[in-house]
Parts: sequence; C-alpha cells; structure tokens
Amino acid sequence: MSEDVILLELNARWNCDLPFGWVPITGPADNSEKLEIYDQDAFAEWFTKDAICRLLRETFGIASLYEIVEGGAVLLRDLASCEFGYNGLEHMYTDESFQFLLYFSHEDSVTAGSKQLVEAIHHAWPAYKNHYWPPNSWL
Repeated sequence: MSEDVILLELNARWNCDLPFGWVPITGPADNSEKLEIYDQDAFAEWFTKDAICRLLRETFGIASLYEIVEGGAVLLRDLASCEFGYNGLEHMYTDESFQFLLYFSHEDSVTAGSKQLVEAIHHAWPAYKNHYWPPNSWL
C-alpha cells in the first residue's frame, strides 16, 4: 500500500491531519469506538517494548505494523523493530487494516484508539485508572 493511501486512510478513519499530526488530546475522533489517553511515563513503566509487542500480537494476531513518524515517513515494520515511544519525534502505529491506532506524542502522552485495544490495556494494566487523561482535559 502506498504512503499516500495509508495517510488518507488514517485521516478518514481516525480524523488525523497527516502528515501534520493528530490531536486526540482535545477529544476523541468522531468515528472512534473508544479512545483513551495515558501518561507516557507511567505507560512506559508498565508496557515495555516486549509487553507492547505481546499485547498487540495477542489482541490483534499481528506481526507487523505501519509506523508513521512525525514528518510523514511511513514504514511497514516487524513488531520487534518498532520504537513504541517518543524520541523527539511523534510516532503512530496501526495495523494493515487500520483497526487501531497507538500514538506517542510530545505532550508526554500515549493515546490508544479502538475499543479492543483499550480493553486489552485495561486488562493488562489495572492501574491505568491512575494514569488516564480525560478527553478535553487540556482545553
């Protein structure tokens, strides 16, 4: 799938404004079943890179993801080679069917989009409630 088609699909499904960005912190996407924002440091303490890979593999049965890096670079990567964090550049991840979105932003936040992903996070991380940011909390 071409980079342009991937960006268009993310824009259509998740109301992203790619390649410019996504601002879920101001409220969930119109068509999102479920979207939650978590404190990035707390998320990273619980979900190591291996734990994220395991969660995505078990929840969605996937072995690879599209990685969208701030600035518009799009790569199809094996789970194990994904960054899963903010390193001065924002990173988004989705599978080839765009059924979820995982976003690591410069706001020190991690956004999970899709009911199935959010429920898997809740199951794996009972303390998520202590690190959840309500939508519109930054307005």
